[in-house]
Amino acid sequence: MIRLKNVSKTFEGRSEVRALSGIDLTIPAGQIYGIIGQSGAGKSTLLRCINMLERPDSGEVWVGGTLMNSLKPKELRAARRKMGMVFQQFNLLNSRTVFANIAFPLELNKTPKQAVRKRVEQLADLVGLADKLEAYPRQLSGGQKQRVGIARALATEPEVLLCDEPTSALDPETTASVLNLLQTINERLGLTVVLVTHEMAVIQETCHSVAVLDEGTVQEAGPVAEIFTHPKSKAAQRLLQGLLAAKFSLPQPSPDGMFIRLTFLHDRANQPIISKLIRRHEVEVNILSGRIDQMKGSPFGMLLVELRGSSQEKDAALCFLEENQVEVEVLSP
Repeated sequence: MIRLKNVSKTFEGRSEVRALSGIDLTIPAGQIYGIIGQSGAGKSTLLRCINMLERPDSGEVWVGGTLMNSLKPKELRAARRKMGMVFQQFNLLNSRTVFANIAFPLELNKTPKQAVRKRVEQLADLVGLADKLEAYPRQLSGGQKQRVGIARALATEPEVLLCDEPTSALDPETTASVLNLLQTINERLGLTVVLVTHEMAVIQETCHSVAVLDEGTVQEAGPVAEIFTHPKSKAAQRLLQGLLAAKFSLPQPSPDGMFIRLTFLHDRANQPIISKLIRRHEVEVNILSGRIDQMKGSPFGMLLVELRGSSQEKDAALCFLEENQVEVEVLSP
């Protein structure tokens, strides 16, 4: 488990920049944990505080049972070997082959050559690059370069994988393949993955939990499904606007109408609940917008509808929806 207690960080320069302010955050072991926010929110600084690439001005950073702030240089180097890091711009050594890039941290640790080869071949197979070991970075696509970066981060068998915007330089198809790889690594190796991103779609696809950062503070944190369906902070609502979970410009309802937002989770998203509602109750359902998608492999749907009918029938329809485990939110125009 990773625990940040009242962590703050200010950068000095022509003017002070308060990057983090009073961060309290718990990242459970074994999860893919997302940290999301707009540019300048403090995401990367927070990530780099975990492995002490950025040392906080105040507060405590615990990784497992180790207080990272208290470590001496030699102890810190040993602790960092248990934390791999994946960078946005790959940071590969262009003069070295794929094999040599993956092997680099093992060479620094003076690992025997035979053990290096075995480990590199295992990792190359894991990330799908077994046929590229003699290639150079210039011969690889962006997605392949990031896979090399992930394999290199795993070379020392870390317990935590820190990922700083690992898909922001990639096209959508390649992004999906890299995210699938991170999920495979999380499940197969049991690693805790901390994933920094500015894209809610990445969080939706990959993460178990998420913390929303804005101006250096945690605005809210919790399971992804909870944040997506009930965003409390303005920062989360802004990030979710493109995913139908935040503000929507509503027209005026008809005299007998009301606007409601319906949220379907898990198997509810695959059930014909709306058609059953219309058959059983004398109401009209006008669907204004909707989305059915996957949230970490589980169906997730949201509908914005106008419900028309008598007050009695509308109340009965709302009860029917709640009885069928559909989350209902009544909206005002």
